Amino acid sequence: MTRPTAVTPPTKVDRVQLAFANSAEFAARDLYAVAASLPAFSPDEQVMLEGFHDHHRAAAQALAGLVGSAATNVRSDEVYNAFRGRVMGSDKSAIFDALRDLENTLASTHLALVGSLEGSEGAALVASILNIEARQSTALSLLGGKSLNDALVNDSAPLALGDGA
Repeated sequence: MTRPTAVTPPTKVDRVQLAFANSAEFAARDLYAVAASLPAFSPDEQVMLEGFHDHHRAAAQALAGLVGSAATNVRSDEVYNAFRGRVMGSDKSAIFDALRDLENTLASTHLALVGSLEGSEGAALVASILNIEARQSTALSLLGGKSLNDALVNDSAPLALGDGA
């Protein structure tokens, strides 16, 4: 792989992939809104979940800004519905596990996306989002009672374009 000599914009194919990432990020935003509203979490935990919500909203907005009209700016119902049932209830550990799985799935998806994008501008943005999701996954793992070793392992498969699970 060679380094580009200049920043290159997303190609037409890149825009389709980045638009999918936009909708997946909005799904994550909405899942965090559900989790943050649950009475199972302490006020401090709710603030953290709201912060993760805001991170996903910002990622979706950044992706939309890059791809313009190709972005739907609506959540992927496939992604949302794949995790929705797991972020309900009163078992905090199970909800943290579900959110960790969501973060790991998105991190794997974005890692695959970075490798497939032709434009360096889109790849750089997705790589920056991936970094945040990996950190959020680690935090959620530790809050859910996982060991540090478990927290640092991501064996989640990436989403395929248009796939929710």
